[in-house]
Amino acid sequence: MTGEGHGGVSPWAELLRLPALFTVPGDVLAGAATVPGHPGPRTLWAISSSLCLYEAGMALNDWADRAEDAAERPHRPLPSGRIRPAAALTAACALTATGLALA
Repeated sequence: MTGEGHGGVSPWAELLRLPALFTVPGDVLAGAATVPGHPGPRTLWAISSSLCLYEAGMALNDWADRAEDAAERPHRPLPSGRIRPAAALTAACALTATGLALA
C-alpha cells in the first residue's frame, strides 16, 4: 500500500523509523576506532550491513507486534492497513538477507 502516513510521513518511513538510522553508523565507527589504522572499505560494508539488519529488525518488530499495536497503537502502518503484514515480513526477510550478504 502507498500513501501518506501519520503526520504526512510515508508509511514505510514510519515502519522503518528512518530518522533512527543516523545512530547506526556510529556503532560501527566506534568499533573501527578501537583498532589501528583508518576506516576503509570494510567499514563501509559493515555500516551497510548494520543499516540493513537494523531496518529488518524494525519491520520484523512491527510485524510481530501487529496484534498488540492494533489495540494500543492503531495509527501504526500495519494495524492501520497502510502496509500489509505480508509486505512488512517480506521486507524484513529481504533486508536480513541483504544485511547478511553485505557482512
